[in-house]
Order: sequence, then C-alpha cells, then structure tokens
Amino acid sequence: MSVSRSLVAAVATLSFVASTQAWNVELPPCLDKFQPFVYSGCFQDGGPGKPNALIFRSSLSSDNMTVEECVADCKGNGFRYAGLEYYGVCFCGGTVDGPQVDEAQCSFPCNGNKSETCGGNNLLSVWQDPTFPTKQVTIGDYKAAGCYSDNSQQGRALSWSADVDSSTFTTESCLTACEAEGFPLAGTEFGGECWCGNVLANSTTKVDDSQCNFPCKGNSSETCGGSGLLNLYIATDLESLEPCGWVPPSSSSTTTSVSTTSLPPPPPTSTTTPCTTTSISTTSLPPPPPTSTTTPCEPTSTSTTPPPPPPTTTKCTTTSKSTSTTTTSSLCTVTVTTPPSCEYKCGDWCFPPLPDWSNEKDCLKAYSTCAAGVASCFAQAGFPGALQCFNFGQWCSGIQQYCSSTCLFGKCSKGDCWNHNPGQGGSPPKTSTTVIPCPPTTTTKPPATSTKPSHCPPPPTNICTQPSNSKYGYGPGNPVGGISLPIVSCNDIYSDWRNNPFKLYINQNSWNCPSYPPSGCGNACSDACKEQYTQCTNVYQKGCQDGSGGRWKRGEGAKRALGISQFTQNWGFGDNSPSNAAKKCQAQYQDCLAVNKNVNPKQQCKTWGC
Repeated sequence: MSVSRSLVAAVATLSFVASTQAWNVELPPCLDKFQPFVYSGCFQDGGPGKPNALIFRSSLSSDNMTVEECVADCKGNGFRYAGLEYYGVCFCGGTVDGPQVDEAQCSFPCNGNKSETCGGNNLLSVWQDPTFPTKQVTIGDYKAAGCYSDNSQQGRALSWSADVDSSTFTTESCLTACEAEGFPLAGTEFGGECWCGNVLANSTTKVDDSQCNFPCKGNSSETCGGSGLLNLYIATDLESLEPCGWVPPSSSSTTTSVSTTSLPPPPPTSTTTPCTTTSISTTSLPPPPPTSTTTPCEPTSTSTTPPPPPPTTTKCTTTSKSTSTTTTSSLCTVTVTTPPSCEYKCGDWCFPPLPDWSNEKDCLKAYSTCAAGVASCFAQAGFPGALQCFNFGQWCSGIQQYCSSTCLFGKCSKGDCWNHNPGQGGSPPKTSTTVIPCPPTTTTKPPATSTKPSHCPPPPTNICTQPSNSKYGYGPGNPVGGISLPIVSCNDIYSDWRNNPFKLYINQNSWNCPSYPPSGCGNACSDACKEQYTQCTNVYQKGCQDGSGGRWKRGEGAKRALGISQFTQNWGFGDNSPSNAAKKCQAQYQDCLAVNKNVNPKQQCKTWGC
C-alpha cells in the first residue's frame, strides 16, 4: 500500500460515551484507490444530553472539507460510515446512532465544494462503505484471538474505552459494548476494563495465553486480561472486505474496476484495461461529470472521447464505458434499547435488570431471580439503605402476582409489568435508533439445537427451614424483623452445578455466591443461618436502636421519602426494644442451626432445572 498504516497522524482525546475518555490513535486518510462510499441519507446528530450519532470526530479541518476527503479519512481509520455536518465537520463510526430525517433538512454546502452537501445544524449527511459484510452480527460472532500486550508508550493496543460497570464485568458485557458501536476488535483487561477498536496497534505483541490470568470481576470463571495485557476478540464480519490498501487478486477473468472521483473532473482520457473488462466510474451525490480510470492492460486501446478511432490491434475486444450514477445503499433503521445497569436501588446496593418475558414460565423465572436477590440487598445496601430492601421484597412479590394473573390471560411482558409495578431508584433504559445494513432475506431456518442453557434461575423455595419459637413469636413467613432466611437452592450456573448442585444466594451476582457439593447442604444452611443473624443485627437491631429515638415515627410522608417499609413502624418500642431485638436475633440463629442440622434435600437439584 502507498501509505504505511503504522503512521500516526494525530492523537486526540475522544469519548466512547459521554462519561468516558479514551486516547485514540488517529490513522491517516486512505490515499489508495477504494470503492466509493454510497450515500445513505440525512440523520439527526445527537442533541442536548445525547451522544453523537457517529462516534469519531476527524481532526481534519472543516475549512476545505469535501465528501471525498471525509470518506477517505473514515476509510483510513476503518469505519463503515462517514458523516458531514455544518459545512464540513467530518465524523466516522461503525453505527449511526440517530434517526433518519427528511432529506431536505441536510442543506448546508461543503466548504471545500459548494456543489456537495455537508449536513446541517446537528444534522449529518451520511455515507456508507459498501465493502462491509451485511450479516447481522451478535457477540457470538466474536472469536478469541489470544493474549496481547498493552503496555506501549506509543498508545493503547485498542484505543476506544467502553463504559462497562466493573463490578459486574464479564467478557460478554464488554463484547456487547463493542458490538453496539460496530467495532470488530474487543479486549478485556485488568479484570474489569473494556477496550474496542478497528485496528490493533503495531506496538502490541502476542504473548503466551497464560499471562492473561486476571478473573473477570463479574464472573470469576472467565479471564479478563491482566496488568498491561488484554484478552483479544475479533468479529471479522464487522471488518471491511476491502480495507484501505486492499489489492484485488490477479485474474484473467472478467473484472469490474470501480474508482473514486474528485471534483473538478479532468477532461476525458484514454483507458487501457484487461481483456473483457468493464471500467465504471461511480460517483456519489451530487455527481460530477463522468471520468474514466486508467489501468494496465494489453496494447489494445480505446478512447473514451467519441467517436472512437478503430483499434490498432485485434488481440481482444475491450469495452470501456464511463458512467455517472447515483448510488444508495440498503439500510435499516432499528431501535436499540440499552438496559440500565441498575433496575432497583436500595442504599449502596443495585439490582441488575431482569430478562424480558412473554409467557408465564419465563415470567416466573424472572421472579425467582428477583426473590433470590432479597438477601443480597439486606447484606450490601448498608444502613439505613437496607430498610428499603423490605420494599424490594414486596416488589418481587408483585412480579409473582403478575405472572400468576396477567400471563394466564394472554400476552404479558416485562414492560407491561413495569407499567404497573415500576422499580425504584434505578436508571431508566436508554433507547436510541441505529442504522445498520439490512440483513439479507432468507427462508432458511436455523438448525434446531439441544444445547442446555448455561444459566437457570433457582427455584424460589428454600431447602433450609425457617425456625419457629412461640416465646419470641417468629416462624415460617414471620422471621425476626421481617428478614427472611437467605435462599439455599439449586445452583443456577450449569458449569458449576455438576460438581456443586447447591448455592447460597447472598450476592446479586450469582457468580460470587458460595456453592456446595452434594454432601454440603448442611453447611449451606448453616451459612444461611449465620447470614440471617448478621442481617438481623445489622438491620433490625440497628433499626430498633434508631427507632427508639423516634426516627421511624415521623409519619407516612417521611417514611415514603426515605423509602422505609411498614415493617419498621414499631421498631424501637415495646417488644421491639433494642435489647429484645438482640435477644430475638440470637435465639433465631440458634434455633436455625438446630432445625437445619440434619437437613435432607431429598431429590432436589439432582437434575438441571432448565
């Protein structure tokens, strides 16, 4: 290729998302011949509080910008889309995260060529590279490529940092973030960092896979790079089939050569082409006068200026045709809903989004996941935030009621359930429109699969038993302080279930919950009793101490403002004095150990539940 791809034209601070900064290595524009980008339409570009429709802003000056100059820069940097805005500000991206609008709204002429259109105010004239595959890509298309160094002073191995929650970080969450922006390369690093890119820096080298040994913070069974090392994943269907510098394979068969043109056009020239070859000059909107392309060939020569003289030799018949065409691509606008990282928040605790459902079975699976998370709320929300966990438990019960009512009478969904029973404190889902190449239509049905699902929500029934005590008034359905015994049930992770069928659910990320072998059910219940005692003292006993000062007696308005449950309304008074609270927590713990000493799970968890 004529320009080394190792050249670094500029280093600019850019943002993957509004809250994340990354050092991006900007490559030079592509100076080699390449298939011209095709016009895709006029699109809205961001707005107040919204990210740009195209992720990368070129450092090229807008003073003399043309369509050709912008698409060459995007081609050189490996992006599928190029967009021009406000007379010549050039943007590039792997996806277009904005809605298509009426074509007339893009009306600003380009600074470098007044006959071309360069968007408008917060409006983009978007062009697409036609050499990308049209296959619809999922994170399953990313393939592991090994462990690579990422410790060069010249820049990052992958230069786009994705904003992914490190506390629940997994390989899948990183791949999802990179795929959403159309990046073919994704890398996980330091157990909780996600990096994306179109090209891998020349300064990086492949190292032994064993050096990438940091467990992912959200899934300890996965590896997420190391210190200055990343696990690399590649989705080839997100890469151009003809990147900058691509040279078509030599062949004696009929070929088609398509070249870009720049304005103003040169006068007609003669064309020499391989035998039985058609040369077409394709221009983008608005089209300049036709030109032709000169490529090596046999001595046969035909002039493009009519009328042509007769050929001087007759080795073969060569036809050269110069045409000007208006080219558009087949694009589909899709709505992308990004779920929030937190769907219900209590103090310092955050419950991740539940999966969607469309029937009672899947609805009840969501409820099971929710119910298993109540103990983690009390354990991690902190005080007084943990007082809101009572409301979270009631919220989960509302999901169960929805499953057993609405889903029985026809169509049901998570969205409909949320309309009647919304979460608390979490952020709403983000909805955006993205333009992607329309997937090819096919009538071929995917092959049926019998693969077992890797995750199965646990049954909400507890293998361990809540103890009873008539003196202190606790029993099944009425634990001390309303804080239930944490659920011990079947392991929800298939790869771990085979050796450890039981699990104690005390963390909202089940990968971090302790699991137990077939003979360890008694230990699981013992740990559950201890966890209940800890929560009883940290929440109920602490609440009774604060309640004795009148904190929970300030009326319904104050309780609603604090998110406090009705369970706390008598804490600190009468039978719920701080001293009595301590006695009840201790008595329940001892009774719990006794009643679960010889727990027998019988046939539970011997088969995979999904």
